[in-house]
Amino acid sequence: MRLLLSIVIPTLLLPALVGGAAVSLAAAPPAAHFAPLFTWVPTDGYPDAFPFGQCTWWAAYNHRVIWNGNAADWLTNAQAQGVATTTAPSVGAIVVYRPGGLYSGYGHVAIVTAVSTRSYTVSEMNAPQWGVVSTRIVPWPDPDALGFIPRSDG
Repeated sequence: MRLLLSIVIPTLLLPALVGGAAVSLAAAPPAAHFAPLFTWVPTDGYPDAFPFGQCTWWAAYNHRVIWNGNAADWLTNAQAQGVATTTAPSVGAIVVYRPGGLYSGYGHVAIVTAVSTRSYTVSEMNAPQWGVVSTRIVPWPDPDALGFIPRSDG
């Protein structure tokens, strides 16, 4: 019986220990320094309480964010804080994508880095890989974009 308990109890505790370590790693600050996207962004990015590796972390690193919540809620949450939003992309804006379809059930956010008449370019994290910054060109108009939070800090 004693041998059985010494095997069963540690086995039952293992998921909690592994899960706790995973949470600690996900919330840890980035190991590598990320360069801001624009000259107006502070050298170490804006203060950011979002978990590193997620799209929300990268967006808040490059754009002043005074709200919280999942990516899908950012447009509504920004508006609730009195922050202007728009339906058109602009350089430095956060684009908020609808949840589901091409994106997570939590939605997705990215930073607009360039705009043309038929497309806009974004820089994003966690698409397609956690903690990795990628760039893509998105056709415009974009039916998946809920809206944009333009740069308002200078």
